[in-house]
Amino acid sequence: MAKAIVGVILKKKDAKGIFDHAVEQLELKSVLERQVSQLSGGELQRLIIGLTCVQNADIYMFDEPSSYLDVKQRLNAARMIRSMLRHDNYVICVEHDLAILDYLSDFVCCLYGDPGIYGVVTLPFSVREGINIFLGGFLPTENMRFRDEALEFRQSAETDNLDLH
Repeated sequence: MAKAIVGVILKKKDAKGIFDHAVEQLELKSVLERQVSQLSGGELQRLIIGLTCVQNADIYMFDEPSSYLDVKQRLNAARMIRSMLRHDNYVICVEHDLAILDYLSDFVCCLYGDPGIYGVVTLPFSVREGINIFLGGFLPTENMRFRDEALEFRQSAETDNLDLH
């Protein structure tokens, strides 16, 4: 696949007739004539998202789709992924960018454990509740703490005194 041309493989996999939409939404026009091996990390990430989205599937799975993407590209990729959801399929996404997770999700499951020992996937929560559970590190339904300290966002004292006008 490394020597394959981006536009050729994307068109070949397009089972839904959304090639043009995927190219526009994921900003792939400038790389359509290039070989896959010549793509940067972000370009490759957008191509893989596009290849996944143009195919027919009952379940679409994305693992950290916003990696290597700038803010605008993250939002465009999230819109593309969100558009895959239909009444007769599932879209599953593992994501660490909480803003993208909030946009993409209808439900959130938290995953925790120790690598190589065990892993747990919680029952689904509403998006707000799931994100707050993740940040808090405490699972109220199980009365269990999976992180010693909550993740908090603090405002620096220096930013309080900035005149932004």
